[in-house]
Amino acid sequence: MSSPNNAAGPLAGLRVIDWTHVLAGPFSGYQLGLLGAEVIRVERADADDMIRAKAADPGLAALGLGEAFVVQGAGKRSLAINARDPRARQALAALIASADVLLENFRPGKLAKLGFDPAELIVRHPRLVVCSITGFGPDSNRRAYDHVVQASSGFMAANANTDGTPQRVGFPVIDYAVGMQAAQAVLAALLRRERQGAARARGEWLQVTMNGAALTLLGPVFAPQMVSGITPPRTASTAFSGSALSGTFAASDGHLALVCNAPDQAVGLQRALAEAGVDEATRQHIEAAAGQADVVTAQRLLGEAFGQATVADWEARLAAHGVPATGVRSAAAAAAEAVAESPAGWPQVELPLPDGPRRVPVPGIGFSSSEPLTGLLAAPPRRGADTRALLAEAGLDKATIEALFADGAAWAPPG
Repeated sequence: MSSPNNAAGPLAGLRVIDWTHVLAGPFSGYQLGLLGAEVIRVERADADDMIRAKAADPGLAALGLGEAFVVQGAGKRSLAINARDPRARQALAALIASADVLLENFRPGKLAKLGFDPAELIVRHPRLVVCSITGFGPDSNRRAYDHVVQASSGFMAANANTDGTPQRVGFPVIDYAVGMQAAQAVLAALLRRERQGAARARGEWLQVTMNGAALTLLGPVFAPQMVSGITPPRTASTAFSGSALSGTFAASDGHLALVCNAPDQAVGLQRALAEAGVDEATRQHIEAAAGQADVVTAQRLLGEAFGQATVADWEARLAAHGVPATGVRSAAAAAAEAVAESPAGWPQVELPLPDGPRRVPVPGIGFSSSEPLTGLLAAPPRRGADTRALLAEAGLDKATIEALFADGAAWAPPG
């Protein structure tokens, strides 16, 4: 069966077995699906993944369509089985043999115990790319979640508050960073496979770690110490550049963030302040404080000035003078604005709810092309929605399939 996505994307015709859970692995599979690959999500027969069950909307939770799952589950097929059952393992072996990519994020060694050692799979299936996502690498049994890796990698320290107390970035940034890095790794391996052609003797096993992905993002933070042996002072509430003419300030009706790193931007800020009626003495004081890198004074005076008008007023005025600035928006507001401005970048899916279908936008691939990338996406599947069809595709006869269901080793949603 072909992909449920109506897309002639660059990965059309590729089959991905997404044997992952929670956020990082499923997000990686979603990226490949958005580019046209058929993605088969392998799930437990006896319980929903955490992101299926966790939902702000109880109705969605009851269906196993938690909001975090919805925004990275569209276009996938779902196979819900007990991988410890020999009949289920037979089906999995057949599906993996038919696949181009296997994504997995079990603890190191767990897949081998289930009978699917990646080192053996890539010998048995020379065209297969296996991508293993772990917290700290294949030789570590340390358990890892985004929060833990934010601490281990330096993210929390880099995001410390004004008194130096480490604090996490407020969403699972590491999960999504490693998911994107895994998708990049898979694409590189597929290109290598294409170039090797008939000469390819074995598949490829990729190792992507959460800690490694985090560190790739933190290069500018550790570079001074690593390259020069110098630890620069923290930039407090300024931009990463440390510019005194930067920060986040309270306007009369919200918050405003701006950065002035270049001389022309500083000139533009002075003009915007003058246009808003800020007196010349205050503007000169701000300019002098910035020249002396006096962050405290510059930010205090800027804060007093910005508090005299609305966010919208300042956005328009600063933009007119070439100053990088924006109001602080919630993620939901920013997404809604993006959907309105570029609906083509946000595929629409229909959630089958008991009180009637609900049509919602989900994140697209994040870039555009002169060629097709993502077409219509199938709705995020209920757990096990495709179990019977996929077991049949794997070569199991009807009697074996029904026996798996009777034994609780396979599952599909009622109806």
